[in-house]
Amino acid sequence: MTARILLLAGLVAVCAGCSSKTKTNADIEQRDLFDPSNRRSFEQSVESVEAGGDQNEGDLKAQQDELKREFEREEQRLLEERSKIDKENAAIQAEQEREAEIERQLAEKNSLLSQRSVFYNFDSSLIQPEYRPIVQAHGDFLSRNPQVRIRIEGNCDDRGSREYNLALGQSRAEQLKQALILEGASPDQIDVMSYGAERPSFFGINEESRAKNRRSDLVYIDES
Repeated sequence: MTARILLLAGLVAVCAGCSSKTKTNADIEQRDLFDPSNRRSFEQSVESVEAGGDQNEGDLKAQQDELKREFEREEQRLLEERSKIDKENAAIQAEQEREAEIERQLAEKNSLLSQRSVFYNFDSSLIQPEYRPIVQAHGDFLSRNPQVRIRIEGNCDDRGSREYNLALGQSRAEQLKQALILEGASPDQIDVMSYGAERPSFFGINEESRAKNRRSDLVYIDES
């Protein structure tokens, strides 16, 4: 009986001690948590985290705005480049169409433009009336197509010295150039040269062959 009483008393004491210890630890933890210095440190940490979040958000927005502006600049540059390319392509296409039309007109058979030679009497540079329509057609064509250039090649028959025939061929080419200018062609469109008797179309020595060699040939430079 006495032993049981002593045992119960001991258990009560132990429980009381544990309860006292638990309360003391709780008090310490409560004091540590609500200590003014600890509270201020905690508040500063919270403020620092919040400020850092605000700063990061501001930096992100600034980067997004800069990327947007960069995208808009690049988009504008591409639009301008595309517009430039479209204009260049349109100009190239228009030029190709003009060249095709020029070639078509020059290649048209039975037209005055298909006749490319003017013939002369012996020892003469005078353009005969029968060739005036040919001169007018080529002069008008050159006037309407200022980008086109032509070369006039003066020729002679085999009679006369080399020097004389070169001079006569040059005179024939120059006279034809002036006639084309009167019809509207520009002097810058026309080159002249003389071959004298060095490039005959016919090699006979009869009058018919010689008459074919007394000529000025109209050579469109892009075709030569």
